[in-house]
Amino acid sequence: MKRLRFDVYFITSSEFGWTHEQLAEMVLEAGVRVIQFREKKMSTKQMFEIAKRLRKLTYEYDATFIVNDRVDLALAVEADGVHVGQEDLPAEAVRDIFDGIVGVSAHSVEEAKRAEKYADYLGVGPVFGTKTKKDAKEPIGVEGLRRIVESVNVPVVAIGGINRSNVLEVLKAGVAGVAVISAIAGAKNPKEEAKKLLEIVRGYFSSSASS
Repeated sequence: MKRLRFDVYFITSSEFGWTHEQLAEMVLEAGVRVIQFREKKMSTKQMFEIAKRLRKLTYEYDATFIVNDRVDLALAVEADGVHVGQEDLPAEAVRDIFDGIVGVSAHSVEEAKRAEKYADYLGVGPVFGTKTKKDAKEPIGVEGLRRIVESVNVPVVAIGGINRSNVLEVLKAGVAGVAVISAIAGAKNPKEEAKKLLEIVRGYFSSSASS
């Protein structure tokens, strides 16, 4: 299984005027090395075609490619991983049919503890309010995030309303990385924004490691 370097974990979206492929290429050029393909509105065939192209792109950059929700698509394009939510196919069932990385969303300590038995990492949030996910739950805040980090033994990736202005306080909660959509996809220049965010996150991790 591929070793994950989380730091900045980018989730693609077609809601900001760019295609999934355009955004993925920009952030990969910026140095991001984990891409998740997330799409809720297209047909399975359309999603398959995009996922194939994203798989090719991520190979070229030696990046990790994760598919949101759809284990069938992850298998079909030989993705490195799949990420499932609380309402998707349960992680234990995913483990039975998928050999790659399994990520699971969690919003509470209870959900996190249940999921960690089967998960390689947890996506935890929303930390702050977010408009990207229409059905997002109430924000858990940095303290809620810290409680979850301290309750599990698998890496936690924080998600939800994270950007350059608040990323340091999120990192101080002990997470392995931050997942973002709009902070990069909604920027005028996604590539430059990704570079700036990476600089902050990697700077934090390298100073923590040396101290």
